Amino acid sequence: MVFFGVFSLLVVVNILLTSSNLSSPVIRSDGEGYYLYLPSLFIHHDIAMHWTEPLRSDGGILFSLSKVRPGVYLDKYPIGMAVLWLPFFFAAHGISILIGQPANGFTMWYQGAISFATSIYGALGCAVLFSFLRRYFSPKVSYLTVMALLLGTNMLSYATYDASFTHVYSLFLIACILYLTPVWYKTMSYPLSICLATLFTLNVLVRPENILILIVVLFWNITSWAQVRQRAVLLWRQRWKVLTMLLSGLIVLFPQLAYWHHVTRHWLVFSYQGETFNFAQPHILDILFSTDRGVFFWAPVLVLSLVGLVLLWKRLKEWALALYIFLPIWLYVTSSWHSWQFGASYGHRAFIDIFPLFGLAMATVYASVKSSTVKRALAVFVGVCTVANLFLTYQYWIIVLPSTGTTIQLYLQVWQNQLNVLLSQGLASGFLGLIGIVSVTIGPLTYYFLTSKEPRARVN
Repeated sequence: MVFFGVFSLLVVVNILLTSSNLSSPVIRSDGEGYYLYLPSLFIHHDIAMHWTEPLRSDGGILFSLSKVRPGVYLDKYPIGMAVLWLPFFFAAHGISILIGQPANGFTMWYQGAISFATSIYGALGCAVLFSFLRRYFSPKVSYLTVMALLLGTNMLSYATYDASFTHVYSLFLIACILYLTPVWYKTMSYPLSICLATLFTLNVLVRPENILILIVVLFWNITSWAQVRQRAVLLWRQRWKVLTMLLSGLIVLFPQLAYWHHVTRHWLVFSYQGETFNFAQPHILDILFSTDRGVFFWAPVLVLSLVGLVLLWKRLKEWALALYIFLPIWLYVTSSWHSWQFGASYGHRAFIDIFPLFGLAMATVYASVKSSTVKRALAVFVGVCTVANLFLTYQYWIIVLPSTGTTIQLYLQVWQNQLNVLLSQGLASGFLGLIGIVSVTIGPLTYYFLTSKEPRARVN
């Protein structure tokens, strides 16, 4: 049910954004770099991307490419997104050929295919996250947590408006990894080992920084430092399965290595030329609280996750230490990137990747509240945060809200000016249209979860 409700919302929003030209073309900016592998390999049969030279001379951006030697270009982005898009690209390519449209990789059919793919993976991410949370929490708590993340943060924008970016895809893959981790430790079967290794490697190929999620996998269900040695002993005893996972990961990784070797004649390449980490000067406070993309400033609903992290040790200890180790390391690495804002965006997009972990902490808060008064206050807080986020999301879509360099003065000015526009336009306001779409697509599902009887949470 969660999949179909979220999928309906994302498809409708994507259709309206595309038809109104608010997000056209879908394949743009970073998404262009992730996508170039597909037309290069299957249309132009030129993985060196020499075919892009006329596009560059005609003023195309193609900032993801760097010249290695005459006629040979290196795409700085990894191939993970192209792999996930492959069936959707083939569908668009087949339709284009069938109906006699230009099969060049960039017509409306290809743009629509990427938009549709993001709707699929975004809905799957929410559904897997819901199933993951259901192991420990009731359906109502699990559902409300997923909705708070989808509608109360920039996740909705990256599942629709910025559909060719990586973050919703990373969320889906990380949710799958977290869901399978306890099962793997329980069974450690060869098929599950291969599946988990494939998901993990693909996740790294989508965003290399996601390799850090291995920390959570390794430290799951460790509640004391003495158990670290026990975990090492367990992995050694299961070394053939661990070796199978390493080999499976290498097989999934090999196309990336082969591409690098073909283009640069080196098996390992740091493709982000001129872009570095500055570990001596991390922007930790900026990445958390700045008006220029600080995550808690732009998505205050996530403050509940901070409270949940405190409660996690008492309520859900098997995940607590893993998160306590992972989050500071991830935050330090992410805030040390030379562009800690991660470019033009709505809110800080890098955090979307680890929303499954934020969701675990947030659900802990929901489940811990017993007082009806506190429940009502919590509902009001989440409701206000959600409506405010949808309001700002719409302003970002219509390019009223700046995507870079937002100051508190600009932020308040957007609120003042656009609230006046809302009052003057009344029911004709596009923001109210967005609220209507959310209500129609998600409303029935929300009503179901809020009114159904609460069974006890499943605990594996």
